[in-house]
Amino acid sequence: MTKSRNYIDDFFNTYKNDVLSDIHGAIRCKIVKVNADKTYDVQPLALFSDGTKRPQLLSLQASFIPIKIKYHDDIGDSHSFSPFFAEMIINYQVGDVVVVVFEDRDTSNAKGDSVYKIDSERMHDANDGVIVGKIDIK
Repeated sequence: MTKSRNYIDDFFNTYKNDVLSDIHGAIRCKIVKVNADKTYDVQPLALFSDGTKRPQLLSLQASFIPIKIKYHDDIGDSHSFSPFFAEMIINYQVGDVVVVVFEDRDTSNAKGDSVYKIDSERMHDANDGVIVGKIDIK
């Protein structure tokens, strides 16, 4: 007696894998260029299943944690730090390994803190990546 195949299960498993492979959640990347407009070009580190490189993601914005450090100065102004606060800057550099997440919707029209129009039905797409942090690889 031969074992019958469940073609419906095979179809839905294949369909599920095809759908999931098109949804981008997050990926590790290496910064390859810091652009003048404070965006970053990155190279995904994970290869495709056939061993080829994924295409670079270009002009990604980077999120950062806004931190203000207050220095309490009980001994006067004898050190080089401001007695009130110091400013921290984003320090992403070429060669850093970062985590990139992909926004739920098309962000091609996003500018600053303004509301923006979604021009496509694109969702979880590699074109809508944002750097969310650096990975310490040491």
